[in-house]
Amino acid sequence: MTDVQISQNILNPEIFPSEKGPPHRLFDLWRKDDPVHWNPPTPSYAPKPPASPVTKGFWVLTRYKDVFDVSRDAELFSSHEAGFMVWDHDEKTLAQQRANFMGMRPAEHSAVKQVLLPPFSPKAMMELLPDIDRIAEEIVDSVAQKGSCEFVFDVASKLPVYTFCELMGIPEHYREKAAQCANGLADVEGRGDQDGDPLFELFAICQELSEEKRKNPDHGLLSIMVNDKALNLDHMQLNMFFVVFAMAGHETTRSTAAHFIYQMNQNPDQYKLLLSDVNKHLENAIEETLRFTNTTTNFRRTAMRDTEIGGHPVKKGDKILLSYAAANRDPSIFENPHVFDITRTNARKHLAFGTGPHVCIGARLARMQLIALLRQIVTRIPDIHPVGDPKWLHSIRFNAIVDMPVAFTPEASKH
Repeated sequence: MTDVQISQNILNPEIFPSEKGPPHRLFDLWRKDDPVHWNPPTPSYAPKPPASPVTKGFWVLTRYKDVFDVSRDAELFSSHEAGFMVWDHDEKTLAQQRANFMGMRPAEHSAVKQVLLPPFSPKAMMELLPDIDRIAEEIVDSVAQKGSCEFVFDVASKLPVYTFCELMGIPEHYREKAAQCANGLADVEGRGDQDGDPLFELFAICQELSEEKRKNPDHGLLSIMVNDKALNLDHMQLNMFFVVFAMAGHETTRSTAAHFIYQMNQNPDQYKLLLSDVNKHLENAIEETLRFTNTTTNFRRTAMRDTEIGGHPVKKGDKILLSYAAANRDPSIFENPHVFDITRTNARKHLAFGTGPHVCIGARLARMQLIALLRQIVTRIPDIHPVGDPKWLHSIRFNAIVDMPVAFTPEASKH
């Protein structure tokens, strides 16, 4: 994108290729001159079905405070009314979004969240930590002596898939297929090697396992959802929970790990600082990567009554796009926001996991996985670097590297 104009449409795919991620120059212009920006309807930019052309347009929020405030008011700004995706959808797909944890009505969402919180509690996560550390070590073991690999699928995707299976209580004989489907969902460009539609294959796995968990309950998350009589989730809700946990945790951890390696090589002074004291800097370096790269870049809400956002009038029924990517580069919150700085004192203030009722329930788990995996990498194969340019996902919703060959000095054999 050579020329940035305030009238440019965020749905135009041409604004993305040169940016390697979200169009931050455009966001900067909007934040300064038009922070509650009207994005007009543009049927010519519509994706393939089941999404349909956006017919009414929507507001785009780029200021941190506006995104923060709207995110925290689920009654006034609904993710249920018209879905939480940027595109309008047909009724069948909208029903799937409403069955999704992120698309439930506030009261229903709150009730479900109370049931789901215990498996994600600090105590439960600490019990899982030894296994996460062990698997992270085994993943790096599998590549460390080779001197090269494809980072995204050979390294970054494996730990979140394992953790998803552990949390859900997926038996060993289902795990390979579940892993293929989870990769297939995240692999938007179709690089996965599975046959069929990974979404419906995950639905089938969920239904088979749900029947098994009804007969033989255990402590896994799927068993809890299936057998909790107060929840009384239907088939579609169970399916969508299963898919959300497969996709959300997988994509955030996978993409952030890849971004971390890429950014450290783009900012060698920061990587040198990290390596000087990994224990001191690693956690904040991960927070800065989450802020700077923001894997899931936006969600949409619908205004449930006439209101104002940042002093700007918004009518009942208007759609509002919350740009977390733009909020995380707001200079009123983050000094020199376009600089990657692992010593940034407020890096953890980022909105990469959202905020408010719909804040990511697995944020603690994602951080644990990233710390475990990246500690193994930077301490054992510290000269890891991309070979050539990574392949970036061309997407309005996700900021993801989908293919990144890397090379490094092979680790000496442990034997």
